[in-house]
Amino acid sequence: MMPRAWLRELNPGRLVFPPVCEICDSPLSTGEQAEMPFLCGSCVPLMTPVSDRCCHLCGQVFEGPALSTLQCSNCRDRELGFDFAVSPYRSKGVMRDLMHEYKYSRQIHLARLFGKCLTEVWQDSRLTAGKWVVVPVPLHRKRYRERHFNQAREISSIFVKLSPPEMDLKLRPLLKRVRYTVRQAQLDRDLRLKNLQSAFDVPVFQRKERYQGCRFLIVDDVLTTGSTASECASVLRRYFDPEEIVAISVLRG
Repeated sequence: MMPRAWLRELNPGRLVFPPVCEICDSPLSTGEQAEMPFLCGSCVPLMTPVSDRCCHLCGQVFEGPALSTLQCSNCRDRELGFDFAVSPYRSKGVMRDLMHEYKYSRQIHLARLFGKCLTEVWQDSRLTAGKWVVVPVPLHRKRYRERHFNQAREISSIFVKLSPPEMDLKLRPLLKRVRYTVRQAQLDRDLRLKNLQSAFDVPVFQRKERYQGCRFLIVDDVLTTGSTASECASVLRRYFDPEEIVAISVLRG
């Protein structure tokens, strides 16, 4: 049964078929809804993909030509907890607007769209077939009471269901947020790097789980400086001995 909080916040128009495009309100065909949920074929091109011109460590996008081996200024002076980061789309235009609707206006049905978008990370050849532990970035309980859902957890659930069979994924919410923090979007870069220190931990009952040698995917909605994912990765490394940790997000800021 769907939680009551979800029922209260769902847009009643989304319960009427056929569904409509989130951008232009055009009715969606069955094929369009399967291809990219809640976006019509005319509006899909408005999404801005992350190009190959990006930092291969943190995923920072270069606006001009750049060498594929170039490390960007965002991570050059930092030791990140994850091995690398991958995002399929830029946080700009319609995608940024839709993400804001999803997170702050409780349009939870958009998790289907973002979960489908996130499956495009498998196009990165560094993400090889095999077993992966999917760990969504957690919300503090106070933020959860404000929002009524964890946006990263909902996206992760769809992502796991839609991923190809050769990717053996297990969704495991191993992290908890132990310190309430100011939203990263409200801070400049220097403050973002400090804001999340000691903000995450692994619950005691999960610390004895056998994840040694596993590969982890840390899932978030938006990655900007990578501070959140890096802090999460560092905590996972503290308690486990992972073979690899990769940060993935729907959007790259």
